[in-house]
Amino acid sequence: MSDKGFSETVVFRLGDMIFEYDERKNAYNIQHHGISFQLAARVFFDYDRIELYDEENSGTEDRFDTIGDLSAGYANLPSGKEIVIGSANSLSKTANDIIFVVYTERIQTSRDGKKADVTRLISARFATSFERGLYYGKHQ
Repeated sequence: MSDKGFSETVVFRLGDMIFEYDERKNAYNIQHHGISFQLAARVFFDYDRIELYDEENSGTEDRFDTIGDLSAGYANLPSGKEIVIGSANSLSKTANDIIFVVYTERIQTSRDGKKADVTRLISARFATSFERGLYYGKHQ
């Protein structure tokens, strides 16, 4: 990143999903919320996550909120070895925590014209007690 306002878009893949984020926003997110976007992407592997349409912030593009468990980002290989999907960093309280992620869906077109869905990560933080209650079914 340069000091002239340029911010790099980072693209990475987890499984069959493609993610992207703004590196400057990622640095801010780590500093203020203690979660990197690469760590937060693991929430999309939680099949019990809650998905909400963010009507209030969907003026220029559709935005979505998801509440889910980071531990869903673990995978067991046929050899019995366990791997972590994404990079759990030292800023994470625990790999088994509930987080709140804001994202949007975009279409990426490659040079050869192929289109792919891309999840653009906007924000991520640890869930509030109310959001944890929603996730665990206390508030319906």
